[in-house]
Amino acid sequence: MENLTSEQVKDLADNLLRMTNALGDFRYEHFQHLSEEENMRLKELHSQQLEFTTEVYTRAALLVMTDAKGSLEQINTITKETQRLYKNLNDVQKVLERASAVLTLASAIIGLDTKGIANSINGLLM
Repeated sequence: MENLTSEQVKDLADNLLRMTNALGDFRYEHFQHLSEEENMRLKELHSQQLEFTTEVYTRAALLVMTDAKGSLEQINTITKETQRLYKNLNDVQKVLERASAVLTLASAIIGLDTKGIANSINGLLM
């Protein structure tokens, strides 16, 4: 098993922040078209993602992954795809599903759950 360096943990947090910001941008850009329920759910997910991202930034411990480099590359891919999806999607349900999946990934990272991280990455790559 390979340990992640502090720099790699920061890279993870940076990517989570980019995905979180993309969700916030989506909410802002589509605000007038969202129902009150959709807006509140997006707001909740955005808030949770910000909290989790902050937690990742403040983690002092090293994460352990079986293939840290490969996982980080996959998360970079997921980040770019998430940002693209939020810019091009008008289907709020798909945005909600993606934001929930990103939140699950962030939770697994915070919990140092290597199996959860791998499962989240695989789910987001589909």
